[in-house]
Amino acid sequence: MTTYIKDTVPSNRDWKMSIEVADADTNDLIDLTGAFVAIALDDQDKNQKVIATTDNGKLTIVSLGVIEMSIPYSEMDLNIGSYMIGGYYQLGGETIDLISGDVTITRGFPRPS
Repeated sequence: MTTYIKDTVPSNRDWKMSIEVADADTNDLIDLTGAFVAIALDDQDKNQKVIATTDNGKLTIVSLGVIEMSIPYSEMDLNIGSYMIGGYYQLGGETIDLISGDVTITRGFPRPS
């Protein structure tokens, strides 16, 4: 089941988000043990600006059906505006959509030194 995300996040700040992954029919949380998960943030020209994966440590499977994303402020030096977010997971030989949607980046003030 794909979750639609609509979020507002300040630039130059840590970005943390939790995502629950549930079966579309039963609403039971899915066991993601051993899954590869990826989430990307693209600008309107489809240039990838942020990538979080279970391999690069920016996504962590913290419990049954729960993924936490943690992007450090140093990677959130983004222009103010609208971005597209999307993600998927691979498990048991399948690649399944996880999230899609829109993220608005606002000005984080003051900027950390």
